Amino acid sequence: MDMKRLIISIFAFALALSACKPAAQTNTNGIWLWSKFMNEVNLDSLAARDIKNIILHEVAFERHGVDSTLAFVAEAHKRDMKVHIWFQCFYQDGKWINPVLDSLNCYDQAYFDKVIERAVRYVGYGVDGIHLDYIRFGGTAHKHNPSEEITATGCVTEFCRQINAATKAKNPGIILSAALMPEPDSEYYYGQDPAQMGQYIDILMPMIYFHSQSYQKGGTPWARQVADHFATKGAPAKVWAGLTTYEDTDTALVVPMNAEKILRDCRMFTDSTMAEGVVLFRYGLGELPDLHELSKE
Repeated sequence: MDMKRLIISIFAFALALSACKPAAQTNTNGIWLWSKFMNEVNLDSLAARDIKNIILHEVAFERHGVDSTLAFVAEAHKRDMKVHIWFQCFYQDGKWINPVLDSLNCYDQAYFDKVIERAVRYVGYGVDGIHLDYIRFGGTAHKHNPSEEITATGCVTEFCRQINAATKAKNPGIILSAALMPEPDSEYYYGQDPAQMGQYIDILMPMIYFHSQSYQKGGTPWARQVADHFATKGAPAKVWAGLTTYEDTDTALVVPMNAEKILRDCRMFTDSTMAEGVVLFRYGLGELPDLHELSKE
């Protein structure tokens, strides 16, 4: 065999080996982190538990400063962790914002622009994702449908479209996620249509808080149905189930859960539903489990 043919054979063999090598699996375990805990959280401990998506509230930039917050992001990156900046969209200073200008029969583009500008700035900082919370109405969506063209549901969808276009123009690899209410009729009350939002949001995170007073009656059957509903209707977006690390009691006390119980909840979703990941609410409550075994084939 001449040298040229030998080199070609070696190259082909190397390509065959690389084709057989399994692709690196994307980590789908996350946790919501309030800004006040940013300097307290042990990143090594989270990484050791396979919790590699940190949803950090944007107040961190104000509370700790931009430099310190970006240093936190850099430390997370060293551990192969992703940081998603979390902020409220239609909620500000303890009040709901109505982004439908009912009397003018249009959406509040000026308000859209103000919120989207924040997101684009965070993308420019080099974070991995933007997490949209309160991307909804506070139960009043059905009151803000001034015409067939301008509706509450259309408003939420249009905001998702615009923030997708703006952030991905800055960084095509940015990950967009959104917290959703878990009711199947969320369009009527909250303006959230997963079928429409899923066209622009990469990861839908329905808050399936079945240990809370509001949803305890449904129990695990209800929780599984919700996960599958959003995974089916929200495609092509992925679904990560939002779960609590605590239980509500009849006396309105919050009781942190132990690691075994939280792991059992997480395993239920990854084993028995179409959800591809889990997100824990929140750091500082409950004993965090090791989530390595949740990886789906």
